[in-house]
Parts: sequence; C-alpha cells; structure tokens
Amino acid sequence: MAVTGRASTALFDRWSRTYDSPTLQRLTYRPLHDAVSRRLVRTQPAVLLDLGCGTGQLTQRLVHDLPQSRVVGLDLSAGMIRRASDRHAPAGDATLLQANAMHLPFPANTFDAVVCTESFHWYPNQQQVLDGLADVVRPGGHVVIVSVAAVTDAGDRMIRAASSAGGNTIRALPPRRLRDGLLRSGFEIVDQRRIPRVGLIPWPVLTEARLGMGVPHDNATER
Repeated sequence: MAVTGRASTALFDRWSRTYDSPTLQRLTYRPLHDAVSRRLVRTQPAVLLDLGCGTGQLTQRLVHDLPQSRVVGLDLSAGMIRRASDRHAPAGDATLLQANAMHLPFPANTFDAVVCTESFHWYPNQQQVLDGLADVVRPGGHVVIVSVAAVTDAGDRMIRAASSAGGNTIRALPPRRLRDGLLRSGFEIVDQRRIPRVGLIPWPVLTEARLGMGVPHDNATER
C-alpha cells in the first residue's frame, strides 16, 4: 500500500506480517485481482506499474498472466517491499521499488498501464496521485483503480471520521467523485462497477480509465 505519513507506514509495516494469509487473500483480494487481470489481459500492456503493490501478490499474478509485460511494483512500506522482494527476487521477474505514490519516481510516458488495488483510499491527496498517473502513463494507456468507495458523500465523511480516530484516514470517494477526479487529470472513463466479495459492504469499485482517446465518459456506469 503506497501511502504517506508515519502512522500509515507503521500500520502497513505491521500488516505485512499477516497480509499473505491464504484466507485473507482468497476472500478479500482474489476477486479484485481476478477482475484486474481480466482487464489487463485484454490490453496487453508492454510496461505495467502495480501501484501500492503490498507484498507482491498481485504483482506475481500479473507476471504470470502477462508474460510479455515488464512489471514494476511500488509501495511506501518497507515491510511490504521486503516481503515482495522475497517473493520475486529468486526469479527476478519484477522490478520492486520503495517509493511514495504522491511523488512517483518515473519519467513521463513510462507505462502503458497502472493498476492500483486497495490502496487508493489511503492516499491523503488523491487528486495529486491521479495527476501523477497522467504524467507517467503514455497517451492511450490505461489505469485500473480498485478502491473502497462509499455510496454517498455523507458515507465518505463518516468513514473518514471513524478511521481518522484510529490514526489512519480512509478516503472512500464515491464513484462519481473518482470519475470527476480522473477527468480533471485528463483521463476518459472506460468502465466503473462494484466487485462482489465476501464480507465488507459496500463492495469495492473498479474504475478503468484511458488517457486521451476520446471515449465519452457518460457511457460508463457504476453498478
């Protein structure tokens, strides 16, 4: 999870110790990873960034499903990156970086696609992250964001207040507001829908967007 702030970094360093629990992965993350992989297999990006890669579970899946792609994983948490390195170092099948999503360390037009799964809702300045993605994605490239998303603005405010009390704020943008942010950054919405999974309600929202291809954003629906 590429977040910023001392409290959040410490949280994810601790979380890295149990993040790879088979039950947690199967119930919480595998439905999201399945959905993301299906999107990227269609587009076959040559160079791909897994933003907020955690322990590298999705990174590993993408290396397997997209053997022709160069896959880069980035996370702010040292604990997460250590575990991701343990997973990938023997094969050398992915590039892993410890860095901040708010200040991406890549030249312009580096990636054909960026995925951001279950970390976007931790970013303190989400519009800054979207603007940064617009810089590092090539024209016509895709971003796929899967994030906790409230149904209404009031729900977002409630989640922020409750999570802030614990020292780590969750910013659960409703789908409409994420669409608006992507449009401000120069993306066009391809699709937006909730991804079913066991447990937490509302389900997370997958948003796919493309940079500079002229697709009318009102064709997308959040389901």
